Amino acid sequence: MKPNLSFQQFIQRGQVIGMYRKYMRLTQRIADKTTRKETREWIRGDFDRYKHETDTKRIDVLLAQASRQYKELESGVFSMI
Repeated sequence: MKPNLSFQQFIQRGQVIGMYRKYMRLTQRIADKTTRKETREWIRGDFDRYKHETDTKRIDVLLAQASRQYKELESGVFSMI
């Protein structure tokens, strides 16, 4: 049985899922299959590490960090193309 989420947790859950999908779409631009696979595993590991986090303030910090890292990764992926 899934725990009941507060409205804030519900919103954050959607933001986390959206960020995860955004990361995965970005990896599709990586031409080398091995690098793409390793990058996806790294992303998955980072998201899995915090999947049981319930503190909304901590989740906000993690989302901001993920957004900054996404921008860095995006600029790195574009330089590989």
